[in-house]
Amino acid sequence: MCSRNIAAGTVATAKVGRNEVEVTVLEELESGRKVKSNGSGREFVVNDSSLYVPAAPVAPATPAVLEVDDGPNPAPESIRPEKKLSLLEAAARILKQSPTPLNCREMVEQATAAGLWTPTGAKTPEQSLYGAIFREINGKENPRFRKRAEKGKFESV
Repeated sequence: MCSRNIAAGTVATAKVGRNEVEVTVLEELESGRKVKSNGSGREFVVNDSSLYVPAAPVAPATPAVLEVDDGPNPAPESIRPEKKLSLLEAAARILKQSPTPLNCREMVEQATAAGLWTPTGAKTPEQSLYGAIFREINGKENPRFRKRAEKGKFESV
């Protein structure tokens, strides 16, 4: 539909920046048309070139037939991929299994070897783990880690 034939009260689409907004035309002005956004309720002026009425969708010539299969769902909700563990969670599991205290480098190596954690693009995962352990020790009421007398060693609580 030509923008010149758009009268007040018509629901149209206006191009605002790179977005298309559904609007209602309020009145015609010399510089364009005053419109109101149907989504936000804001009123603004648009020029005739950015205002148009979208074409009505064309119905298909033949009705589509949907086939319904009442069989079992091929991917039931009970079968979900296991969520990846964070390095802190993997370190907590490693420390529970370990009889001796470990430092962060050993925890990262064992978590990677056990397949509990896959290395990311981080350059210093040991230092990130060290900081995360101390945040948990200082911030949580019941931390999962305990600092040992040996420098840099931790054990499970």
